[in-house]
Amino acid sequence: MREAILDKGANMGENKGVLFLAEGRDGGLAKITYELTTAAHEIAGQLGGEVNAALFGTGLTRAVAELARLGVARVYVVDDPLFAYYHPEAYLAVATRLVRDICPSVVLMGHTDTGRELAPRLAFALDTGLCPNCVGIEVDAASDALRLTRPVFGGKADGLYSLSEDEPWIVTIAQKVFEPAVAHEGQAAEVVAFAHRVDAGSFRISVTERVEDSSEGIRLEDATVIVSGGRGIGSAEGFAELKELAAALGGCVGASRAPVDNGWVPANLQVGLTGTVVSPNVYLAVGISGAAQHIAGCSSSNTIIAINRDPEAPIFRRAHYGAVADWREVVPALTQKCRAMFG
Repeated sequence: MREAILDKGANMGENKGVLFLAEGRDGGLAKITYELTTAAHEIAGQLGGEVNAALFGTGLTRAVAELARLGVARVYVVDDPLFAYYHPEAYLAVATRLVRDICPSVVLMGHTDTGRELAPRLAFALDTGLCPNCVGIEVDAASDALRLTRPVFGGKADGLYSLSEDEPWIVTIAQKVFEPAVAHEGQAAEVVAFAHRVDAGSFRISVTERVEDSSEGIRLEDATVIVSGGRGIGSAEGFAELKELAAALGGCVGASRAPVDNGWVPANLQVGLTGTVVSPNVYLAVGISGAAQHIAGCSSSNTIIAINRDPEAPIFRRAHYGAVADWREVVPALTQKCRAMFG
């Protein structure tokens, strides 16, 4: 199923390249940044123009050096304690001015917490279009139209879009859609210190507290294997068994909304539209019925395996493999087998 296609105008003018917003983490670059780099190069390779990156934060020396080796032409940097953490007004003010100054044809962001909030604000400020959570990008060779694919109706269908007449077109990219770019020694970008002129005293939003995620181990968004439990697990104790299986597979535990609402697991383990959107190699859904909101959070997984007692559970319509069985019989046996295989 496709949504309506917005035809790109014939008089777009000369392409002015691609700008993407890099994200930092722990002094370096977040994984989404490498994926955005690949997407930006693919677009620029077909449409023409340069690939430029922007990076906001503080203590960015290592991150900038890594970004400069990814084959971009220019890195625009705002290194200021004011940008130590994401602030919507500060980021919006700088991003708006930067885009107006360099006039890219396409602005890319990750479909992360930052991108989901900043992209629509930026599109409104620039009076231009936005296509969020894209899982596919291609260029129509005949018209140079940028054609974008994104999941719609809770992941039940794909919508196909193309550029309108207005530039820049702002796009957020789903995580783990593009292969991460690889840094190469010898590549060097021009690094530009961008004067932001942001007055913190003018902000209408203030950050009163920042609570760091205290959980240990692999992050949901970084995991290659996720063992998720739903209401069918029945208790917090049941999740202890899922953790054992996840550990045997070298992955982490996730959950649908019901276990979070029941207090069985912390909120940072929730997978779905109102939790974390994930794209692991293997997603094992245990005792999860498969509501649309949850499926939208894991539908881009390479392989989905479902274990549920109900043969009519919607999860089986999206799973690549499934077992109609009581998870209490399957999970312990699977854990034992995985330990024997992987040590």
